[in-house]
Amino acid sequence: MKKLKKYLTINSIFSALSSLTMLLFSSNLNKLFNINNVYVFPIIGSNLLIFAVFVWYVSSRPLINKNWVATITALDALWVLGSFAIVSFELFDLSKEGNILVSSVAIWIAFLAYKQFKFNGHKFIEK
Repeated sequence: MKKLKKYLTINSIFSALSSLTMLLFSSNLNKLFNINNVYVFPIIGSNLLIFAVFVWYVSSRPLINKNWVATITALDALWVLGSFAIVSFELFDLSKEGNILVSSVAIWIAFLAYKQFKFNGHKFIEK
């Protein structure tokens, strides 16, 4: 449980910092990512802040509800899948730097999701 709480806390902190970056520096991010829509980063950042608070709430309590952790892990997995779809299919014509950042964050979130899955009591089938 201690390791699970650690990875949930890391997830919460990273999500909150990412959220605040998107909210406070959206115009800079628009330029870096080659995005013309001024609403993209504030909307993603606001939703990410809600997610960060939820993850922090779960990590700060006794971890008796495995479904909450599973939900967080599933949302992380969806973030990763969405990120790789955006990069792989070049969905929004992001800059090279934007694609690298999206991919890097996705790899980090995939790592956290894996650790959360592992320490939430799930076992992989072994032969």
